[in-house]
Amino acid sequence: MCKTNRSGKAAVLSRHQLELMWANLPRKYALLAQTMYVAAGRVTEIASLKVKNINFLDCLITIEKSATKTKSTRAVPISMRLAKELESWASENNLDSESYIFFTESKNTKYIKGAKHVSSQSVDQFFRKAFDWTGIVGGSTHSLRRSRLTHLHIDEKWSLREIMDISGHSSIMSLQQYLDADRVATFDKYRSLLIREGDTL
Repeated sequence: MCKTNRSGKAAVLSRHQLELMWANLPRKYALLAQTMYVAAGRVTEIASLKVKNINFLDCLITIEKSATKTKSTRAVPISMRLAKELESWASENNLDSESYIFFTESKNTKYIKGAKHVSSQSVDQFFRKAFDWTGIVGGSTHSLRRSRLTHLHIDEKWSLREIMDISGHSSIMSLQQYLDADRVATFDKYRSLLIREGDTL
């Protein structure tokens, strides 16, 4: 089951749920979703990436300050597999360095391929369909970023300071409010501690 909370935050998804979601998206949106997760990026940050923002050789993307919430540029490593898939996508669609890699391609628009990036509304529409088809409750475009950062914190045991270098959050306080801790697991862990301590406290 995916995790939701009462404050209306986007659900944190398991790796299985993520892969299920990607499998139910058209290729462009699947690549976008994977990039959002791997780079822990917001939808607007990733949707507005240009080919020139992706270093295919060093497997690095640069998110320009004009797209970030904090108005500061940041670079984030991506996997070699994802870099190769993005490079292949750019090549297949004859995109140049100034092209948006996740471009809009509506027959009702005058824009040439790569001239305009997909909108947040379009991404949200496709993601919602994928969540509905797969039965994932509480998922949204923000679930990819929240899931990645929560996985780094809980599963990989990264410190908040380390995660900030990837997430681009301006403060530890804002990051703490963003992460989703598994309350049941936390309570179980705390009860185990209480048992070990016995009646000494």
